[in-house]
Amino acid sequence: MVKVNLAIAAILVLFVTVVGLRAVIDSGKTWTYDKVFEETGELYDVMATADDDVWVAGDSFLLHDDGTGWQRRPLPASFGGGLFEHVRFDAVGSSGILLTASMDETEEGESPRMARWDGSRWTALPGLPDGHPVADVRAFAADDIWVLDGDAGASHWDGVRWTAMDLPVAVTALDGVASGDLWAVGYHYPDGPDEGLGLPGAQPATLHWDGRAWRSVPTPEYHYSVPAPEQLAYFTDVVALAKDDIRVYGDHTSIPEDDEPDPAPEALRLRWNGTGWTKLPNSKGACSDRGPWVRDGEHGVVLSASRYLTAGGNCEGISLSELPSADWIGSGARQSLRLNAIAAVPGTDKVLGVGSVEVTHDGSSANRSAIVSLKR
Repeated sequence: MVKVNLAIAAILVLFVTVVGLRAVIDSGKTWTYDKVFEETGELYDVMATADDDVWVAGDSFLLHDDGTGWQRRPLPASFGGGLFEHVRFDAVGSSGILLTASMDETEEGESPRMARWDGSRWTALPGLPDGHPVADVRAFAADDIWVLDGDAGASHWDGVRWTAMDLPVAVTALDGVASGDLWAVGYHYPDGPDEGLGLPGAQPATLHWDGRAWRSVPTPEYHYSVPAPEQLAYFTDVVALAKDDIRVYGDHTSIPEDDEPDPAPEALRLRWNGTGWTKLPNSKGACSDRGPWVRDGEHGVVLSASRYLTAGGNCEGISLSELPSADWIGSGARQSLRLNAIAAVPGTDKVLGVGSVEVTHDGSSANRSAIVSLKR
């Protein structure tokens, strides 16, 4: 999952009305390979607090670069020896890091693990109440961390203990500009208590935390003009740029149930201006996809492995350098890059990505985990 960098706020305000209206052009920017691993697991996330303090998370290990090169590190001892399939970093202040690792299917006694890095050591956090899973995290400080469980539950860490809260709707993403100004988005069933998002009838839902309680914020409902009883609408992402500038994104679609043609799906894009919701432009240009974004200094934002949006609103392509010569790369082989996460390095104009490269040759393919950097 590639994470939103809140420092993009000023740029995004300028970009939002022109995104997708420009053609994709050659930027001259190139992903270059910093490290390719022939024997390692998946690389899930990357976090940098400085040029000499960069972390990468894998399924059962960490990589750290202190300015002298990549060194393999173990996960915190409190995580045990399990194989984790979901690992993420979240910033805690300007230099702290929160590490969260989850099994693919949380079983009894196998709840997600969390630990905080303070610049010198990892400190374990107690397990979440009732072993709740982790769908999203927002950390304002070491004693102010919020976690959503992907259903109708939230947990808050105050530095001493977790407090679990039941929410009136199912929410899967959260963001906020302050500890007393937090937003969570998801879905609910206005016509009845369905079991999950796979069933028809869902409508978008939004909650706001004001420092005292979670309260529902009414959002528009979505219905096709042509009868479609199997339709569902839901929010999947929220980006808090300012107190009066909250962006939410989602989808309105339908579940195929017969041979009749289904209505075309639509992307949901709304902005909260402090008093109400307005629709954001829904253009279909190559750079109009909703985040995540990572800012490249003052020059622009990296949207994905292949798209770059300049501060002037130009949608540019990002190329990929050739892999270094190796015995598993055949002559004329095709290469493709998939990034799981992108992060900017503070104090520099460097952008790092982690994921995997696939090399295809003569009908066969090979995958290798990789760390790449953006060359401008």
